[in-house]
Amino acid sequence: MKPASVVRSIEEALRLGRAHSPNLLLYALIDGARYRTLGDRLDREAGLHWQWLLAGTELNDLRQAGPALVRMDQANAFRDWLITRDRKTPLVSWLLSDIDFEALARHLGDQLFVRMPDGRRALFRYYNPLVRRALENVLSGEQRAQLMAPIPYWLTWQPLEDRCLVIDAQGWRDA
Repeated sequence: MKPASVVRSIEEALRLGRAHSPNLLLYALIDGARYRTLGDRLDREAGLHWQWLLAGTELNDLRQAGPALVRMDQANAFRDWLITRDRKTPLVSWLLSDIDFEALARHLGDQLFVRMPDGRRALFRYYNPLVRRALENVLSGEQRAQLMAPIPYWLTWQPLEDRCLVIDAQGWRDA
């Protein structure tokens, strides 16, 4: 994706990304805390490949308030619904990556907790699209590289600007 391009839809971002890397897959990283019945909605979708990233952690009992990773290969009614819902109230980080679902889920799961200066572990809410944009002002290059390692493009919808914010290894771009 060129830095100067304006990306007005997820489909356009996927098309532009695949022009440079044809094997890119589309994933939705959904913040369950921003949509309380997300689990019910995901359970109703036949054939959808998804996973709660807090499952199996010390926050397993709260997993539905955490992130869900969903593979979004095909355009379908659920993807259309999610895009429409995200445009109203952002709850999705759209990820373009060429790695498989399990490897991406592992990577994102490994980023969920950080160590505080006093030694305690804390949940790192990088998956919330509002937090993700703000992180670009505080992450070091090394921290950004760690988070983005298998993700060439990370997109969040900016409803007041009617466009996607595109984040790559160099940081966010006003695309």
